[in-house]
Amino acid sequence: MTEKQVVRLAAVGDLHVKKTSQGAIAPLLAPVNEQADVLLLCGDLTDYGLPEEAGILAKELSGVRIPMIGVLGNHDFESGQQGEVCRILSEAGGQDPGWRGVGDCGHWVCGNEGFSGWIRPRHIGRVGRARRQTLRAGGDR
Repeated sequence: MTEKQVVRLAAVGDLHVKKTSQGAIAPLLAPVNEQADVLLLCGDLTDYGLPEEAGILAKELSGVRIPMIGVLGNHDFESGQQGEVCRILSEAGGQDPGWRGVGDCGHWVCGNEGFSGWIRPRHIGRVGRARRQTLRAGGDR
């Protein structure tokens, strides 16, 4: 009988890091190095998708020593600078947010940026209107 490989996964999402978040996230993530093998960052990592917000999150993640992987959420697309957000977070030690393998454990993570039609228009608010219109027009294929 062969022994199964176990991967301990820590997941956090909807961080909504903003300019005032400096010093707030790192203490929450302090135990992750001893309690998990991989940290999954599950969308809405930033509040407005600004590079400055991604830079703050990168500093907050600097104490994480385990592999990180992330998927962006709709807030991370809001400013149209998601490429820069990905670059900043990737340089901080994580994998590029998107579809990526997690080390050599043979697992994959994928995500879909939100507002693909399941939410009522009156609840969209400031985030997602343009994305929803793009999807309805046949974009993002």
